[in-house]
Amino acid sequence: MALNLSPRSESVLKALIETYLVEGEPVGSRLLSKRIPGAFSSATIRNVLADLEDEGLLYQPHTSAGRVPTEKAYRYYVDHFVQPIRPDPILGPQLTEAIGGVEGQAGDAQWLRNASRVLSEAMKGICIALPLHLTRSRMVRLEFVPLGPEKPPARIVAVWVGTGGEVEHQIMENRWGFPASKLVELGNFATIHFAGCSLPEMRDRLITDLEGQASDARELSRRLSEVAARMTQPTDSPLVVAGLGEMGRCPEFLDPSRFRNLVEAFEQHERLAHLLNAFAVAATSEVQLLLGSENPFFQEMPLATALRTVTVNRGAEVTFALVGPLRLDYRKVAGSLAWWSDEIQRRKPTSV
Repeated sequence: MALNLSPRSESVLKALIETYLVEGEPVGSRLLSKRIPGAFSSATIRNVLADLEDEGLLYQPHTSAGRVPTEKAYRYYVDHFVQPIRPDPILGPQLTEAIGGVEGQAGDAQWLRNASRVLSEAMKGICIALPLHLTRSRMVRLEFVPLGPEKPPARIVAVWVGTGGEVEHQIMENRWGFPASKLVELGNFATIHFAGCSLPEMRDRLITDLEGQASDARELSRRLSEVAARMTQPTDSPLVVAGLGEMGRCPEFLDPSRFRNLVEAFEQHERLAHLLNAFAVAATSEVQLLLGSENPFFQEMPLATALRTVTVNRGAEVTFALVGPLRLDYRKVAGSLAWWSDEIQRRKPTSV
């Protein structure tokens, strides 16, 4: 953020945000004068608040009210002041409970549900979890198998074999009318030309490689591209959502219509899956924090999203996202999610 705040402005902004995180009410100059080291006068603080408002960092809900931080202010605060902290003695055991059972089958639905529920309850927000299968897996072989006696088959199965030994399959309608022989040809073509690619990489290359190919190869690429596009939209989403009720108790969503809009947004599982997939790679090494409009899938909502991708079993990965209001304890959330994910990696779960 290209802002050059003075130490005094930074001190006032930091104190206001941290006060608002606790109180949840607009913060005035008189309260700040009691909380800022150095005890600036109320008049001085009012001048600084006016300057911060001019910078787009604060706003007044009402003329006579105190100030509230904007999304821009939260980003400045996170970038300059937030140092993640380890979970406290009460929170640590709660988070440890969300690790139990991770040694089981990779992406096990019961473990995902339990871990999401515990994280949601511990962090007082919404937790979303999504196993990363075809999104991150790199192909060794791809086959298309006809289903049913029809000629051409009405449905087909795409069987993806990855470098980690994972085998994924998706059933789809054969809306192209491919006969069994063409399905074999498509699978062989994909295996020869795209081994080592993830599904998104294969899809992108199919789009760009169509130009300049010989007619036969171009036709195979075009047909494979159509099938691959369908493979990115599974009908049975493995996504897990927990804790919508927790968010309903936040002051930001006490208004029934606002909470209803929130619930409707989180019922769109395909949209949530796109969110987790989009930031899965960046969240592999550290917690990613998206504030307000930085989240392209919830730009109109005052939400903060913390994401982390963890390896659970046989190299399989799951991306977790904790979602709460912008008025969030960022040190606690970022630190706890980082600690929890590091504990999972440290235990190195074994396959069964």
